[in-house]
Amino acid sequence: MQAPPSSLNANPALAARSGGRIGGSSFSAARSYGGASSSGMSHSYAGSSMRSAPALGGGPSYSFGWGLTPFGGYGGGYGVGSYSGGGGGGIGSLLLYGFIAAVAVSALSGFFKGSDDDVYDQSVTVSKLQVGLLGDARRLQKQLDRIAGRADTNTPSGLHYILQETVLQLIRNPEYVQYGATLTSRQRDVDRGEKKFNEISLEERSKFKEETLVNVGGRTRRQRYSQGPSGSVQEYIVITLVVAAQGKVELPKINNQESLVKALNKLAALRQEDVMAVEVLWTPEDEDDAYSRDEMLMDYPSLNNV
Repeated sequence: MQAPPSSLNANPALAARSGGRIGGSSFSAARSYGGASSSGMSHSYAGSSMRSAPALGGGPSYSFGWGLTPFGGYGGGYGVGSYSGGGGGGIGSLLLYGFIAAVAVSALSGFFKGSDDDVYDQSVTVSKLQVGLLGDARRLQKQLDRIAGRADTNTPSGLHYILQETVLQLIRNPEYVQYGATLTSRQRDVDRGEKKFNEISLEERSKFKEETLVNVGGRTRRQRYSQGPSGSVQEYIVITLVVAAQGKVELPKINNQESLVKALNKLAALRQEDVMAVEVLWTPEDEDDAYSRDEMLMDYPSLNNV
């Protein structure tokens, strides 16, 4: 990142004056699934079974099915349908039955362990992607206003729409992007994920003097920028995308156009059922407001040259 000029010591109250904000969350819905999966995925074993080929030459025949009772009635689990051998029962039969039971228990234990790790991943990753664009990107600024006007911020599909549309607009306007930064924080459960998401959201909102356009959680508000025309030339626009998603999400550090596109594609690839919260914030939002490079780097020191 370029060294901030001495003029960055200007009054912080002059920076990031008007701001827009779109988004919402579905953390409560995720909790309704026991914090295990926002997609509502669940294990279902009823009716599942594994059966061996018919026994040849009087050999053993095994039937493995959930809900069957092994050895003629000892609770649910894997069962042996039949065994026929030359000498009838005896110690050989008992050892064979014991071996089959041990294999079945081991397989079932491994199945549950793998399922817990893969399906019931309770972690939540909160990601932040931030870009600084040239002020010539006024059209993109207006597109964000359009998204805010159309988005249903009270539904999962609406949140996914916000994510997809914002990423699409950034991918379509790479020539305006001058700075970028990413941050990811993986939390072990929904509660911690929500807390981290709210912390990042509040931190970013505090950089605005006024929120002139808001559509969050089904609540909308629009107001004119109270300071009126700034009289300055619009130099930069900063867009911040904050996303909370189930499981592990990794975003690359942004230091060139290629890494920026890779990070955007990572967010665009998130499934709707995995997205728990989305928030898009941008400044300036009001067309009469302006934002200089010095002001931008003062408010967003983590931005790197792209």
